[in-house]
Amino acid sequence: MKDETEASAITGIERQKRNKKRYNVYVNDEYACSVHEDILIKNRLLKGEQVDAQRLRQALEEDEKHEAYLKAIRFVAVRPRSVQEVKMKLKDLGYEADLIDWTVGRLLEQKYLDDADFAKLWTEQRIQYQRKGRNAVRYELAQKGLSRDEISKALSAVDTEEEMEGALIVGRKKWKTVSGERTDRKRKTMAFLLRRGYPSSLVNDVMRRLSEEELENEE
Repeated sequence: MKDETEASAITGIERQKRNKKRYNVYVNDEYACSVHEDILIKNRLLKGEQVDAQRLRQALEEDEKHEAYLKAIRFVAVRPRSVQEVKMKLKDLGYEADLIDWTVGRLLEQKYLDDADFAKLWTEQRIQYQRKGRNAVRYELAQKGLSRDEISKALSAVDTEEEMEGALIVGRKKWKTVSGERTDRKRKTMAFLLRRGYPSSLVNDVMRRLSEEELENEE
């Protein structure tokens, strides 16, 4: 069995054609591993350098951490993400639990992840632009791994008048498209608003407003 401390010479460093940031490392004229250029420099894996199996294994472990971190950064760069979303993404990519925890911990330290901020931004976006109600937002945040406390804090900041205005906008649109008698139209519109996550008390207020508006138009 070969001694892991037995040194061998790096005989070649070759940049990969499909990924210019990664390099193939050859030891004693045989392919040994591939690493990101940052790991290559950090570990001084240079042509002519003496290395042993332990040093190469350490470089590979650092490279895996580096790659997991870069993939996580690219994932959160698209839009804000919850901690659970990042964990699930890394798990889907095949990373082990210890490495996932390390990566998420680093992102938390660097403020790339913050569930409280995520909950606030998600809530604002869904209420203001997606015209969804707080019940829908509560369910979505729970699905993304947010705690009850974080969800409650985010929802407590919702402007009730703004939520009401959003419900009126989508409610009016639905009211105009449904057919049937007034009772049927009311039932269908109410069901629609409830499915969008608006609280029943708010839906009742919306329906009262819509009925009043229609009566005014008829007069």
